[in-house]
Amino acid sequence: MLLEALRDKWWNGVLGKKLEHEKIYVRRIKPREALGSPHQKDFPLLKGHEVIVEAEFKGAFGQAFTDEPLNYEGSLESVYSIPLINNANRALLVATINATYKYLKLVDGTVHCRDEKPELCGAKIVEYLKARFPPETKILMIGFQPAIAYNILKTFESFRVTDMDPLNIGQFKRGVFIESYKENKSAIAWCDVVLATGSTIVNGSVDEILALSKGKKLIFYGVTIASAAYEFNLERLCLASF
Repeated sequence: MLLEALRDKWWNGVLGKKLEHEKIYVRRIKPREALGSPHQKDFPLLKGHEVIVEAEFKGAFGQAFTDEPLNYEGSLESVYSIPLINNANRALLVATINATYKYLKLVDGTVHCRDEKPELCGAKIVEYLKARFPPETKILMIGFQPAIAYNILKTFESFRVTDMDPLNIGQFKRGVFIESYKENKSAIAWCDVVLATGSTIVNGSVDEILALSKGKKLIFYGVTIASAAYEFNLERLCLASF
């Protein structure tokens, strides 16, 4: 399991640096604090169905997307002992690891971009994809991100999106039809490239996606999976975070 393996690697590093008794502070941050004031208003953070929890460790910050936010204060050792039984606990751990790795200068891009930058990031990501793949490439996005989706739809001929948000499923968003995440298996079989949100490490679907994507090009996006991408050599695109 990816998250359990990440936890073990993080914990070994924590012990090696003798940081286990140091405090971590985790809080849910408000949508405007996380995203600022983007021109488009259809980002999941602004709709309130998904939020960011932010961990602070010795002045370094790490974030994770989740639908089950919680506030927490305790030692790194206490976080290590929390069972990974729900999205709230998994988000707490992931945000903590991201903040720890940011403090140790192992990763960058652990804090979400704001204001006009999400739209700019979406355009940059698709420019990156365009430079690597021909327009007939079949692309699947797992986890609807409106700015990225809008630019992919303009650039590639074959594009599908799956999502977990019941208010998105069955709807057209930014010109693309949103399918249920329950279609992931068939959608991954259909596509050439999987572009998956990093929050899959919090919602528990990342291991299935990794298994189903063997033989496909798999790219993650976003801040949530920053530390896991570092530890397991996963490709991650997050071009405006800090």
